[in-house]
Amino acid sequence: MGVLCVDCLNEARAQARPVRSRLGFTMTAGPPLATYVLIGLNVVAYVLGPVLYGSAGAWRNAWAVYPGSGWEDWILSGFAHGSLWHIGFNMLALFQLGSVLEPALGRYRFLALYGLSLLGGSLSVVILGSAAIGASGAIFGLIAAYGIVLKRLNLPYTQVVVIAAIFIGGPFIGLLPGVSWQGHLGGAIVGALTMLAMFRGVDRREAAARGARS
Repeated sequence: MGVLCVDCLNEARAQARPVRSRLGFTMTAGPPLATYVLIGLNVVAYVLGPVLYGSAGAWRNAWAVYPGSGWEDWILSGFAHGSLWHIGFNMLALFQLGSVLEPALGRYRFLALYGLSLLGGSLSVVILGSAAIGASGAIFGLIAAYGIVLKRLNLPYTQVVVIAAIFIGGPFIGLLPGVSWQGHLGGAIVGALTMLAMFRGVDRREAAARGARS
């Protein structure tokens, strides 16, 4: 039976090149842990929020984002939901999108994309004079980013555009009453801009690598 050289193993790991996805980002191996943590935080908030504040209504009002609300509400509002349907739909979308985007982008880029999209949704709600709760702003940031990824890979992205258009434009024509199109719009814009900025970084790195080889 051979002897395992710990120093040799550590040296091999240090010299191993990072595995990059087709998008040009360093991939994260294993399950999408950040996605699972975000889902867990939302579920914990949904269960404990009404208990801590005395009622579901008081909890939602305390965490809602609206013009004049404090900066903490910009974040907390993304973890408050109005019903089982509301949180169920958002968490299903988060699981599906996170399972694809987190491994491809890397854990920290994915968290940055999610967090900036969440804040973008809150900013839009404040600017456009509304009030909202829920992770939809962050979710629509992921949707917009996913659409850009599909376009980058020359894959069909029409379905993503249609879904975004329904949930953003639906309230204007009487569909989906009570849905915060403001949060959806802001999250989608910030998510798209964040994804484009990340790809710009990839393009610059690849151009520098080609220049070094030539």
